[in-house]
Amino acid sequence: MNKTTATAGQPTLDPTLTLALAVASRAAYDYYSGGPVIPPPGYVMVDGWTGWDTFLLGGSEEKYGVVFQSITQPGTCIFAFRGTDSDLDAWEDAHFLTEPFVPTSGSIGPTPYVSTGFYSIYDDRGGSMAASMRQQLFALLAKYQPTQLYVTGHSLGAALCQLFSLDVAVSQPQSTQQNINFASPMVGTDSWQSAYEATIAAADSVRVYNYWDYVPSLPPAAFGYRTVGCGFATAFYVKGEWFPHELSRHSIVNLTTVLTNALPLEPQQWVGTFPDYVDPAWTMESLVPPAGTDVRWVEKLREHMDYERSLRQTATARTPA
Repeated sequence: MNKTTATAGQPTLDPTLTLALAVASRAAYDYYSGGPVIPPPGYVMVDGWTGWDTFLLGGSEEKYGVVFQSITQPGTCIFAFRGTDSDLDAWEDAHFLTEPFVPTSGSIGPTPYVSTGFYSIYDDRGGSMAASMRQQLFALLAKYQPTQLYVTGHSLGAALCQLFSLDVAVSQPQSTQQNINFASPMVGTDSWQSAYEATIAAADSVRVYNYWDYVPSLPPAAFGYRTVGCGFATAFYVKGEWFPHELSRHSIVNLTTVLTNALPLEPQQWVGTFPDYVDPAWTMESLVPPAGTDVRWVEKLREHMDYERSLRQTATARTPA
């Protein structure tokens, strides 16, 4: 598998590698749900890990990721983190308070400040857990000793996999790794961005996302979060929708369908339609992403909600006692 080539503007992605990591990211969900785990072509699932989930479930040990090993090149491994396909109400403001990121070993500057919600899953140990997610991950690195490490994840899993990539880059700087993640929210503030981009080359960390998906614009701007790595935008939504179908826009399966069609092309953008994975009765439409900077959709949503609240307050004030 070839590495990503960083060019001016949007990077050029290696189709085989990117689609393998998308398949691995979906497989991490199947591992969590107990369904059959379908590995990327040429790989076999060899292991997994857990995390202490206070993000969505209030405190429990949950399956959080899988290790795939190349059949022909055992030194090549994929570490895939699962996320959440839940609606925006799962992403509460409290998750985006920050705390300092501390690497497993070594040091990094400036001190990166990251989401408390994400970092607690990565670093905390609760209940009867014998080891935190972080400790399990580094034990797996010691067990399989990959010479080429690919790190991936979708949504919440994309955020977690970026924490892991920075940790590996600082704690084991001799490691060869590449991170391609999907539909990631932002992980930390400008200190996180500075530390990450000083440690990991832009071509070795790529954010693949849907322009119309709200999750990559999280958290709201007031928290001061920043993106890291190169961004690769697609653009798809439910055809004819009159309100945003966020679950369809955020789906890893829908994103994989678009990438499957787009990546063999030059440029790597696809115009076409396909059945929605979330509701097959709907048709998804894929187009070229709009030009210009990305829209902070969460800010637009907040403006809408502020307007609604003002109307409610006015209506309440007019209600007879």
